[in-house]
Amino acid sequence: MVLKTAAGEATVNLEEIWSAGALLDTEGPVEEGISAVVRGGGHGFSGRVVRVSRHEFGWHVEVEFSPLTPWSPERFLPRHWLDLKPE
Repeated sequence: MVLKTAAGEATVNLEEIWSAGALLDTEGPVEEGISAVVRGGGHGFSGRVVRVSRHEFGWHVEVEFSPLTPWSPERFLPRHWLDLKPE
């Protein structure tokens, strides 16, 4: 996935995704409060960075998506998707 902000673009690892946001792993910090676009599977999800925290191997970046660009599995399904809903 790609995270695009005013500071530039970075390739990121997707850790979690839900309709209103995502948790990403990055190699460098990102400024909290900054506008961002998360791109994956040919779709972009606009929002803002709401939380950034350091961990052993980099940074966790939480992005809150705009209500105009919510995530759904029909728009983008990560390759490592694990659906835990009971059948």
